[in-house]
Amino acid sequence: MSIRINATVNEARAAAAHNKEQWDRFYFITKEEAKQLSEAHPDWTRWILIPANEKDKMLERINGRLTAEGIPAVEMIILKWRMSQLLRDIQRKYAEGSMLWTGPAGSQTQNPAAGSSTQPSQNSPQPDTPTSETRPYDPIRDV
Repeated sequence: MSIRINATVNEARAAAAHNKEQWDRFYFITKEEAKQLSEAHPDWTRWILIPANEKDKMLERINGRLTAEGIPAVEMIILKWRMSQLLRDIQRKYAEGSMLWTGPAGSQTQNPAAGSSTQPSQNSPQPDTPTSETRPYDPIRDV
């Protein structure tokens, strides 16, 4: 099944044939993959910059984890849709000066590329700019 790159979450979930719980796991797994990818290859900031063989390997890893949990595998177009969003979000976080990856339940873990001395300086400007995040809370994306 084909979807648009600007498809809604519900359209993508329907195309993947996942229920809510399965989709949540897909989101979590792909977020981990995107984090590892951005740490290993900081220059791969957009989906089009990732070599085709790396995309294939990523799809195999993700589908392997999904099928191990009894979740239907996804097609490359679904992975492209999700990873495009994640890579964009990662770039926005870096552009805002945050070298921290926000983990589950709002916890923050330091990106290995950032030095430990950068954490306090990044937290100080945040109270001055409370409107830096313009998107509303999304329980799927912000898990």
